[in-house]
Amino acid sequence: MSKAYKIVAKKLTMGDQKGETVYTVRPVSYGTLSTEDVARQISAESTATPGDVKAVLDRYAYYVKENLKKGYSIELLGFGNLYLRFITGKAVNEKKKADASLVKSLMPGFRPSFTITGNGNRLYDLIPEKISLVKYGEEETTDNGTATPPSDGGTTTGGGTTTAG
Repeated sequence: MSKAYKIVAKKLTMGDQKGETVYTVRPVSYGTLSTEDVARQISAESTATPGDVKAVLDRYAYYVKENLKKGYSIELLGFGNLYLRFITGKAVNEKKKADASLVKSLMPGFRPSFTITGNGNRLYDLIPEKISLVKYGEEETTDNGTATPPSDGGTTTGGGTTTAG
């Protein structure tokens, strides 16, 4: 597996290097797959039709929302935990003034599942064990001209495949 990146320039606005340009790398996405795209992928490896898969995913999304509304956090198998978090205004000095009026809005929160290794590193479920990093624009191309990152080149970084709270 590989992940493309691009080099970006940033002009520093504070500190000893204020005004200097520095460079870093940012991940590049090749696009977004729709639920229908994923349903077709799952269907290709099972006896379920794309419509069957989509129906299950639709119901799953419905019940995730319903249970969040009821106050539950949801463990998304292989991903992590989804929960609702508060966006609040200023804190108050008195306990009796701390109430729901401090909540400005609700926002979904997500904690990816991971395992802590013996050396203290986190291995995340969502990241495959090995990912090659490849510079955007230097990917290999398929017969139809679609860019695909090389399967064996680039810098390799660790990921994770085990679950933990």
